[in-house]
Amino acid sequence: MQLDPRTILIIWATINVMFAGVLALVGKQSEEIRGAKQWAWGDLLIGLSFALSSQVTSPAPFHVVLFASVGIGTGFGLLYNGIEAFRGKRCSYWIPVVLSIAMFSNNFAFAFLESEPRLRILINFVFFAGIHIACARALFVKVEAPLRTAYWIAGLSFSLIAVLCVARIVSLLFFTVDTVKMFSNTGVNPYVFFFASMAQMSMSLAFMLLINTALANRLIALAATDALTGLMNRRSLDQEITRQLANEKRHGECMSLMMIDVDHFKQINDQHGHLAGDEVLRRLAHLMQSVVRTNDYIARYGGEEFCILLPGTNEAQALILAERLRRLFNELVIEWDGDIVRGSISIGVADTLHDAHEAHSILSAADLALYMAKHQGRNRVIAFSAYGKHDVSVITAKS
Repeated sequence: MQLDPRTILIIWATINVMFAGVLALVGKQSEEIRGAKQWAWGDLLIGLSFALSSQVTSPAPFHVVLFASVGIGTGFGLLYNGIEAFRGKRCSYWIPVVLSIAMFSNNFAFAFLESEPRLRILINFVFFAGIHIACARALFVKVEAPLRTAYWIAGLSFSLIAVLCVARIVSLLFFTVDTVKMFSNTGVNPYVFFFASMAQMSMSLAFMLLINTALANRLIALAATDALTGLMNRRSLDQEITRQLANEKRHGECMSLMMIDVDHFKQINDQHGHLAGDEVLRRLAHLMQSVVRTNDYIARYGGEEFCILLPGTNEAQALILAERLRRLFNELVIEWDGDIVRGSISIGVADTLHDAHEAHSILSAADLALYMAKHQGRNRVIAFSAYGKHDVSVITAKS
């Protein structure tokens, strides 16, 4: 099969422009995903520059050399910046500028000053290999499993193009100067263009997969997170309790649960407004995050109620943390709209050593202990074991 490099370059350019449009649409619909816009602009500039380059004859007009060189250099720089932005890193916008200047300087020199095609092709393909290696290196990083596949597909695509560029460089050694041409139909040149265009398609698909996976992860996080405080929601807590109980049965460890309620929260809303109440809940959430361990779990259980799940912790240890939390929140001064908002919390504590070996059991035990804390006047910490299930049930029935 005879492969024409110019035709392949047109196909390659078309692929870039098409994916640029798709990436632009995706980036517009999901602006919180960083990197999509840079990839879209990068693909567009590279595609238009390749399309223009495929029709160039020697000697090329100055404006063609200028646009094609700057477009390719800027495009590849934006692809690299897009990868860095997607990873949450700061973009280095000097990179597209430097690549554009380098690309233009090389093509201008050989188009108008010194016509040496072998050296010109060598420098161009060294340039292409270098930027693709840099992009691949930025993608071969440790990431969580859902994103790892997309990262590696994109990284392998960049790596393949870099390998093809090296193959083109090596092939220059076997041809005389008068037979070397950029769009030659001989040797490995047609195959370099063909497989590079396929790798480009794979790369663009990998970008789409990266965006899709990131969006899916965000949807999963939103479904498991309380929007106001950023903590786990009730559904996530129930799942985590079940998981930790299974782990406890395997390893014989104890687990504690704190049920926390903001005292007289309705009065705070009535006196200062619901926005002030929201700020109280956010400040409490921040306070809880500052005192727990990294392997503890905090959730907004509903309204002004929160839970803290403490793996590997018994009731006595949990009581110490609960009392510290109660005291710190009692001392907390919240300024809101010129007013001072202060509050207190009641906390019920239970663990799996005191007849609470199922998810509903430990939740019920902590809730009953919380009820006792509020029943005794609020702003206090009560352990479920201090009363027992029967005693709390009798008091609840009388109330």
